[in-house]
Amino acid sequence: MKIGNPRLRGKRVTPDKNDELLECRMAMLGLNLGATDVGDAATLDEIRRRCVTCGYREACAVDLMRDPNSPVWETYCPNSSAIVALAQARW
Repeated sequence: MKIGNPRLRGKRVTPDKNDELLECRMAMLGLNLGATDVGDAATLDEIRRRCVTCGYREACAVDLMRDPNSPVWETYCPNSSAIVALAQARW
């Protein structure tokens, strides 16, 4: 299933308080960043911290716009194992 990401078009790729890159990436895996069933607060805080300090934010934004279903992000994302684990636990 393909999901477009119109919210990312023309947006900056620097971190902000409500990180759209992380929200979109998690949504692609059926996760809601604001939902309590995603994980404990400490895990989410660590995921957010890694995301906002990540050196691959521009690549992430491009990948989300180009082909959000491509697994290439897992090769560079410092959160890939944590996010995939959360998604698998939810499935």
